[in-house]
Amino acid sequence: MRSIPVAMTWELLSQLRWTLPVSVLGANAMPVFLLSALRLQGLTEWDDPSTIVIHFMLVQVSMFCFAAGVFAAQGAPAWLFAYPIRTTTLVASQMFSAMLLVGLEMFVSGAALNALFDLNWPLWGPALFAATSVAAIQATLWLTEKSPAWLPWAFALVAALLGFWLKSRYGEAIAVKPTRYWSEVTPSEILTMLAVTALSFYVAVIGVARQRRGDVLPSFGVVAWFERTFDATPEVGQPFRTPAQAQFWYEWQQKGWPMPAAVIFGMVVGSGGWLIFSRDGHDLLNGFYAGGGMLSALAMVGGLILGNSGQGDANFGMGHFLATRPMTSVEMSQTILKVGAKSVLITWSLWAAAFAAIWLTLRTLNAIPPGVPADWRHFGWWYVPATLLGPWIVAGLLGSLGLTGNPSLMLKLFGAFFLLIIALPLLEQHLLSHAARQHVERAIPAALGAVFVLGTAWAFVAARRRNLIASRTVWAAIGAWVMLSALVMLELRQHSEIPLAASVFAIGLLATAAAPLATAPLALTWNRNR
Repeated sequence: MRSIPVAMTWELLSQLRWTLPVSVLGANAMPVFLLSALRLQGLTEWDDPSTIVIHFMLVQVSMFCFAAGVFAAQGAPAWLFAYPIRTTTLVASQMFSAMLLVGLEMFVSGAALNALFDLNWPLWGPALFAATSVAAIQATLWLTEKSPAWLPWAFALVAALLGFWLKSRYGEAIAVKPTRYWSEVTPSEILTMLAVTALSFYVAVIGVARQRRGDVLPSFGVVAWFERTFDATPEVGQPFRTPAQAQFWYEWQQKGWPMPAAVIFGMVVGSGGWLIFSRDGHDLLNGFYAGGGMLSALAMVGGLILGNSGQGDANFGMGHFLATRPMTSVEMSQTILKVGAKSVLITWSLWAAAFAAIWLTLRTLNAIPPGVPADWRHFGWWYVPATLLGPWIVAGLLGSLGLTGNPSLMLKLFGAFFLLIIALPLLEQHLLSHAARQHVERAIPAALGAVFVLGTAWAFVAARRRNLIASRTVWAAIGAWVMLSALVMLELRQHSEIPLAASVFAIGLLATAAAPLATAPLALTWNRNR
């Protein structure tokens, strides 16, 4: 390599050889799946106003998914502080390479979607905005790194400003929905994005230089007060009586708070957006109601954090320091599951309490009509426990996958999952007749349900043979699954229109709620003794 920046760029591309395909699949799986479903339903008029909303949302989802993969491959700037280069060179090599990759991916993905689905969606505006957003977000993260009192608010401010500006390209910034495409990029818009990029570079240099010096931003002391108030540690005279208690405290400090903090952040940002754009009580209630379903998406990130027993975000393999703790793998896995259960329960309780408080307040003020809103009539009593059980299933299974300490296995499974999502609609559309598609659509849920049950049974048999779980745990899991399945069947019997395949899928999905009891000790044992 002739220069350090070239070597850094080569290293980034080398790290992206695994994450790039997965990031591309993650960024395009939802657009392809959604557009394929709309085409199967007969929608071919892509100039409809509703498709403008779809395009506007998909641009942001695709940008976030691919940029997250690039950020993960790059890692923290602190890894490069020992390089004999100026801070400006370090920032430029990291920031501009990420901008180029994200902007290029957005342009190529948009062109591919246009060709595949006969669209005429704009390309240059979203691609340039994505590159500019990467610079602004990186600058915000680097400026406020290791400053938890500043990071969420600075990130929320930058995200809101970027969102308002992007919304103004698709219509009025304060309108509820976008009304037009961003078909032409004007010189003033280019100058605005160049100015944001230049300002972001300047802020990023300040932030990275501060980190290199070891300086920290001034703190309000809120985080320290919260930890002192709600964390009974040996610092306040309460020693740990067992290694399990010490390990639980350690795991909770590392992995317990991200999900509750994220749901608080989401509720604050969502409420702020409601105050700016809507101020309609029914919209606020619908937003919080839909937020219960989003808890499972949040649990995907929480599960990956829960399953990370390595020394950093890029290494899930357990190190020697943790592997030599005076605890068995069974006790350690049980501790991690307790942390995950507590985190999911606190996260769900925060959402449920906020939703109930808003419901009671609006009903008391007569701000919403009586009865069940029309948007909710197809949901039943099961929605409330499902918002708790769903995040636990996602966090438990992804946490168990992370506890294997095998990132390549995780990437292969994620890649296969996204590839399956993309390939199935295309195969059904081009290779199967209408009658065959109906048979396949009925068979897939039933097959997945059977896979869930058989996979869970295999995990319990394997864990029991290795004495990783007790017999009473197996019988308790079977009893809980039978009881939940009976409740689900009683509910489904009242809805004759629900096909049998959906019932099999629901029963199989319930089996996965108990799967982490067996998969977590199996995965941790493999990781610890690899």
